[in-house]
This record gives sequence, structure tokens and C-alpha cells, in this order.
Amino acid sequence: MNKNRVLTLLLSSIFILSAVGCSSVTPTASPSDAPMTIIASEDYPSYASIGDLSERANTIVKGSVIETRVEALNDIVQDNDAANENELNPASDPGGEPSSFDKIYTIHTIQVAESYKGGYTAGEHIEVKQLGGQLGNTEIINDDNLKLIPAKDYVLFLETYEDTPASLLNSVQSLYVIKPAAKSNQPGQQSQSEVIVSANQENDLTLSLNELQHIQNEQSNP
Repeated sequence: MNKNRVLTLLLSSIFILSAVGCSSVTPTASPSDAPMTIIASEDYPSYASIGDLSERANTIVKGSVIETRVEALNDIVQDNDAANENELNPASDPGGEPSSFDKIYTIHTIQVAESYKGGYTAGEHIEVKQLGGQLGNTEIINDDNLKLIPAKDYVLFLETYEDTPASLLNSVQSLYVIKPAAKSNQPGQQSQSEVIVSANQENDLTLSLNELQHIQNEQSNP
């Protein structure tokens, strides 16, 4: 799994708050039935242009959410490779041996409407994970994430993996909402085309239908 993300977790159990470093996490001891809240923050690379973003993504699709679930996933990272990893595992062994840490993810099943890059085709499903969610008495809160709503159509810039659901390249620049074409009230006038807007107001990149078509053409004619 290609990773270079930095993950910071803050753990709180009942009234105990413990600050945790970027490279390791030691959960605060608590009774098995005590509620535990983990505040998560992820530091992603940013991109200077849509071209840079699309070059980094190995999958770019348009689609909508048809199902959402919450699941604990086990990430394993070698310490000596951590500097080159896209998501730093917060529980690694100082000796360089693989170690694991279950993190709670919200996983969305996306039905692909159109593919611009990658191996997916219209009608197929792709799973996309976002750090955060609640399982039992443990909850991870990640304010960096934007909620994916089933009623909306999205364009997603993704990194896909063999053994785990795909991830957005970052939480600011990798998710766009497609607004449907507005119908004209004037007879004889054509309806306006679809409009693409960023799902995150902090995004400084603007995505257009022409750029998506260009990405798709490059995929078809490498």
C-alpha cells in the first residue's frame, strides 16, 4: 500500500484526555465497557493543479453512494518504510517489526456512473474508506472528512489498493459534487450543462467538465 499520510490521534476515555504522537498510540487503560473517543487528524499532501491531482490518482470516477457501513480495519506498516508510506500507522514497533492497529473507518460503496481513469467501468462498485465512525463504545471523530451523501453525484480522485478500500488523495482537493443541469424557462433556449463544484470550501482547485474529458481521453489514448 503506497502511503505518505501523517495520522495524529488524541484519545479520551471518560474524563481522561491523553495527547498521542504521530508515530505511536498507546490507548488509555479503561474498563472494556467504558466509552472511548478518539479525535483524529490527518495531514495529506496537497496538489498545485488538477493535472498534478489527476496524475497522482490511479482511479478517478463519477458515482454516487449506494451503501455505507462502519468497520475496523487493520493497517500494518514496517517502521523502516514509514517515511514513504501514505498513511502512517500509529502503532509501530521501534524494532522495525510489523505491528498493527485497528482503526475505525466509514466505508462507502460507490456505484460508478463514469470512469475517467483506472480500471473501473460504469455500473461497477468501488469501496472508499474514510477514517472515523463508531463501533460499540469506541468512536473515532475525524473533522477533516466530508460526509458523502447518497443523493449526490460525486467525482472522486482516489488511490486504490489490493487489500483494503480505496482512499481519497486528500480531504480538501479530491472530492467534487456534480450539480445537475439547470433547465431553461425560456422557450427555445437550451438547458445549461452540469456544474462541478468542490465539496470542500477550502479547496483552491477548480474542476471542469473539459478537464475530466481530457483526463478520460489521455486514459483512452496513452
